[in-house]
Amino acid sequence: AAFAYYNRERGRFLRKMIEQGKFGAHPYSDVFYRLGRLAAQEYIDADIFDDVDYLVPVPLHPRRMHERGFNQAEEICKGMSDVLHIPVDTQHLVRVRNNPHQSRSEANERANNVKDMFAIQYPEEWKGKHILLVDDVITTGSTLFECMKQLKSIRGCRVSVFALGWAHN
Repeated sequence: AAFAYYNRERGRFLRKMIEQGKFGAHPYSDVFYRLGRLAAQEYIDADIFDDVDYLVPVPLHPRRMHERGFNQAEEICKGMSDVLHIPVDTQHLVRVRNNPHQSRSEANERANNVKDMFAIQYPEEWKGKHILLVDDVITTGSTLFECMKQLKSIRGCRVSVFALGWAHN
């Protein structure tokens, strides 16, 4: 399941907030935390989070994390967690390879850029769990697809997806 809090064409203000938060002269994490809280409050009565065991942000490579100072998906998770009281897990899904920024890439470039980029640590701890994979924006879905490829090997693990936005083309 994927839930888009805003659509790129209809949410120009939120789009600008996300872009400035990630790529502005002074990137800042607070916007993602607040948007995560707002999104959770918006959907809290929809029962979509009822059986989720962990909120799992799409991980950044350590180099990118150092450059930016924060992982926007993790900040979204923190905001959601404060409302939903679901723990955030940043230990099991890891990024093992750095890649170029995806924001201006074509769909086929994106798919190649993220191939074999993620790994699972301690998969036995996620057996039978429901993971909500969280990212800021779904563009082509390549990044999330690569994450889910890793998760599908875990017995009984269910995966849902949440993103603040969907860049509908």
